[in-house]
Amino acid sequence: MKLYAINGDKQRTYALKKILRIMKLTIFLLITGLLQVSAAGYGQRVSLSYKNASIEEVLRQIRKQSGYDFLYSNQGLKDAKPITIKINNATIEEALIECFSDQPFTYSISGKSVVIKNKPAMVLLDPVPVKGKVTNDKGDFLQGVTVTVKGTKIKVITNANGEFNINMPEKSSILIFSCIGYGNKEVAAITARNITVQLDVAAAKLIEVQVVGYGVVEKRSNTGAVATTKPNVLGALPNNLDNALVGRMAGVQVMPSSGVPGSASAITIRGVTSINGKGNSPLIVIDGVPMYGADKDANTVNFSGRTYGTGFTGNVNNSLSQNQRETFERNPLSLINPEDIESVEVLKDAFATAIYGSRGASGVILLVTKRGHLNMPRADVQISAGVNSPFAKHKLMNGDQYSDFYTTYFAQQNKAFVFPKGINTNWMDEIEQTGKTYNATFNISNGNEKGNYYISGSYANESPYIVNNKYERYSGRVNLNQNLSKALSVGTNLTLSTSKNGALNSALLYGDAAIAAPNKPIYNEFGNYVWDNWKNTLVSSLARDNNPVGYAATTINYISDNNVVGNVFAEVKLFPWAKFKSELGVDWETSRAYSRFTSKPRTLGGLASETENWRRKWVVNNTINVNKAFENHTLNGVIGQSFESSIENAVAVTASNFPNDKVLSLNTAGTKTFGSALQQEWALVSYFTRLNYMYKGRYMAGVTYRLDGSSKFSVDRRYVGFPSFSAGWDVSREQFMQKVTFVDQLKLRGSLGLSGSDGGLGYYGNKGIYTNVSGNGTWAGDNAIVPSTPNNPDLKWETRTKYNVGADIILFKSAVNITLDYYSERTKNAILSFPIPNYLGFISQSQNVGELSNKGVEFSISTTNIEKDGFRWNTMFNITRNVNKVEKLYEKNGLTDPIALGKNLEASTGRFLIEGKSATAFYLYEWAGVNPDNGNPLWVDKNGNKAETNVQLVANGGDNNRRMMGDAAPKFYGGLDNTISYKGIEFNAFFSYAYGNKMLNGTKAYLYAYTSNDVNNLSVDMLDYWKTPGQQTNIPALLNRSNFNYNPTTNLPTTAAGTDYTLGRNTSRFLEDASYIKLRSATIAYTIKPAWSKKVGVSNLKLYVQADNVFVITKYSGVDPEVSAFGSSALQMGRDEFTMPTSRSFRLGIKVGF
Repeated sequence: MKLYAINGDKQRTYALKKILRIMKLTIFLLITGLLQVSAAGYGQRVSLSYKNASIEEVLRQIRKQSGYDFLYSNQGLKDAKPITIKINNATIEEALIECFSDQPFTYSISGKSVVIKNKPAMVLLDPVPVKGKVTNDKGDFLQGVTVTVKGTKIKVITNANGEFNINMPEKSSILIFSCIGYGNKEVAAITARNITVQLDVAAAKLIEVQVVGYGVVEKRSNTGAVATTKPNVLGALPNNLDNALVGRMAGVQVMPSSGVPGSASAITIRGVTSINGKGNSPLIVIDGVPMYGADKDANTVNFSGRTYGTGFTGNVNNSLSQNQRETFERNPLSLINPEDIESVEVLKDAFATAIYGSRGASGVILLVTKRGHLNMPRADVQISAGVNSPFAKHKLMNGDQYSDFYTTYFAQQNKAFVFPKGINTNWMDEIEQTGKTYNATFNISNGNEKGNYYISGSYANESPYIVNNKYERYSGRVNLNQNLSKALSVGTNLTLSTSKNGALNSALLYGDAAIAAPNKPIYNEFGNYVWDNWKNTLVSSLARDNNPVGYAATTINYISDNNVVGNVFAEVKLFPWAKFKSELGVDWETSRAYSRFTSKPRTLGGLASETENWRRKWVVNNTINVNKAFENHTLNGVIGQSFESSIENAVAVTASNFPNDKVLSLNTAGTKTFGSALQQEWALVSYFTRLNYMYKGRYMAGVTYRLDGSSKFSVDRRYVGFPSFSAGWDVSREQFMQKVTFVDQLKLRGSLGLSGSDGGLGYYGNKGIYTNVSGNGTWAGDNAIVPSTPNNPDLKWETRTKYNVGADIILFKSAVNITLDYYSERTKNAILSFPIPNYLGFISQSQNVGELSNKGVEFSISTTNIEKDGFRWNTMFNITRNVNKVEKLYEKNGLTDPIALGKNLEASTGRFLIEGKSATAFYLYEWAGVNPDNGNPLWVDKNGNKAETNVQLVANGGDNNRRMMGDAAPKFYGGLDNTISYKGIEFNAFFSYAYGNKMLNGTKAYLYAYTSNDVNNLSVDMLDYWKTPGQQTNIPALLNRSNFNYNPTTNLPTTAAGTDYTLGRNTSRFLEDASYIKLRSATIAYTIKPAWSKKVGVSNLKLYVQADNVFVITKYSGVDPEVSAFGSSALQMGRDEFTMPTSRSFRLGIKVGF
């Protein structure tokens, strides 16, 4: 590339035109191919350091770094003055302003060319004052906007009301307006002395840098796979931040476990990476502090929320069914106010995650909180209120239908049991209500040369749609940064929160209301709750005690938390390009779980239990960060050390025989029993480094290494290193791309590396576990400890080899942003609690048992479809395809049959692990419907033959008749977001979707279960049971070969079989397609015009109405396809066992800025 002179040799000009025509054709063909892959860029950056240099030399260096051409006449630069300049990482616009600020030239930019001309002669006149206001596209006043007279060093900054006053020469008629996060704008101000300027958001500049482990990098030079999202600022955010992330980023799957407030979600990044369910959760880091996570390192307190003993088995064989979860799994993200979050960065590939070593093997979620900005004092208040209701309802029998059904069923057995008619209690309606939600937040922030601050507080109050349940949270945040000198700064990022979750009963009340006998009243004639069987002849004690309304009113069940998460730090600038940072982080939590049952129906005097839990985590990080640019080279790196330790204590006490139902203190109970106690600790020490290198702004390479040592492994296996490498090429900055003006940046990147994991091991990992035993027959009645799990000194770290190739594209001045990634990951030495021979005296031991892999493709695109005359339409879409496979199982235990081997692992995983198949696949017996001739169930064996005898009872069949019937993991998933705005009115609609995932509908299985003495209520589907030959139905005869023993001579049913195989969760009868498209949120907002809002003393005022979970399109017959009976366990997703569904909610809110 040359500096071209105007009016040069004509022959050279003709030749040049011919060459350019050839280049245009070549460029067109290259771009057609290159657009199949993509890259992204966020503006050209240059670094210069010269003293009294010629202008030609400086322009030549700018051209080398930026790719811009400079056009000028042959005599154009003869009057140039020497240039002294020192800038680092500046935009091309900023560099040109500095270069020409004291020169007799002016310039203009056209595409990738800069045209330089002599300034016209001017007559010096008195300065002309110009004033005005600057707003964004929503009408909000913008503070901190730099207003510069083009070609001069005259500049001012707008105040809190967006106002400015500037004196400019009469002939210098161009003002340049620039602000971080907005596109620059030039305005001819000479004809107007009072102007209003609107700046448009520049998506490219909003996310110009990305937060990565222990530092930040410019996104244009980042070679790792990192996804970024900002929480939706249009309306109100959910109380749990993870709910705001569903469908927002490619490769990140968030599965809400239930509609219970504060409950955990299953989060996976690029699929299931461990065959231990606890090993699949990503690391969550907030402002550099790793948080305790759901279902990881024993960090979630699972407190029994059961208020009554309704079992989900009856005489349905327990191995064939799944009990309802009795525990509440707390969500760590529920402790954070989502409004405090500035951005969420998700690290996905080896290069991005390796800096966190074993802690980041399953991906890393970095939460970056808000900060105060320079000279931008701000105060914001947001208040919202709303209502919520059930997303949908089960279709259940009424009292008369229930009575007729069970009377008929027992009559077929010649049993004259009575189930009276005339009462129709709809228990679901009785325990459901219109839930209410209230939220209030405020924050104040500012910054100056000495530092910045951000202070916030919030209150959240949520009553779900189940009566007598409530969740409350108070939280506060303080982010301070103080510059004590030019070289030393100190600060803190601190979150304080306290919450009380009294909604633990919600899920269990929801389940029991569905199965309670509808011919039973709530109250007796004396106005007391009915705890007995009423007038039904045959009812088990479990069902007899079931009065959901009574339990909701007379029980107490809550968990309260107090949390401190934050850090304090000091940062020293060693050199202009290097700084040292030392920080101390903490995650402290105390919790109290309390449950109180009255004397009815539990036991005389009532029962209570109380659990106290303390968890304390300390993190110490010491890092040196470097960022150096010289000539054509840029270095960015970090070297550091980290130490993390965690200690947990818990104690539980139970009590009974209280003097009355009003007394709550356990100390007043007649009987007090020490339940259990726990103390455990764990530590991790790490050393790490990362180096990013960029040459000429377009060739990039990086290397990361981390050494981890964990107390969870034996001394010989404790330390392991994790290296990773990356490379990138910014094609758009090559010479042959400079004429392709619609391509802002095209970057190709790739990475490979090794990460590791402890596989979700408990605090003591490989060590042997001892259990306390006591009682008669044990050491003469004395207490003793005995080994329960043997140690395994040979246990190794799980290791994951990861490959990633990707491309980023930004087109048409940032109107189109595309990211594409292909990845391949393989886990070796997967850790699992593996069954061992009984003669060893133990049941299981943690072992390295196998390998599994994930391969997939991620695609994201965001576009500005229309931006004209105040109308703007933005779209975001992402899709992910992931394929999981169990590659190898090491220990065969003498088993050769894959099904038998897979079953050998099922006791620990709840799944069959079959080589060559997905770890989340369903291996089931195939249900073939109902024989229309006699109403008996039909099954399919491994040879494809249909039979009435259940395949489990076939002597030569057994588990070999199982086959893969589907997968709980979707074939692909993602999200679609559209935002339309026009003159202060905004509309947003966000959809999430998943396709190809299966759900085992255990809820339907229980609502089809009628053969036990529980005589629970049933689905109305059961009224269509087989009655006459030839009837086409999917409901078998009430007495059939799967639930009754038949006389071989008469071929008639004799006695109940004790097991109803048609209700087993190991058959395909209840496996359903759970693919869905859900309108997750829809928001309409209106921003009051600045002139109007200013009249009431505020800088901006926004009103909005928002609906969440508006509707879902799905074939799933259950209430909600987005539930998981096993909480945060991604390995066991795809199970619905009366899991309380999420709610549909509507909210009104107001946002006020001062």
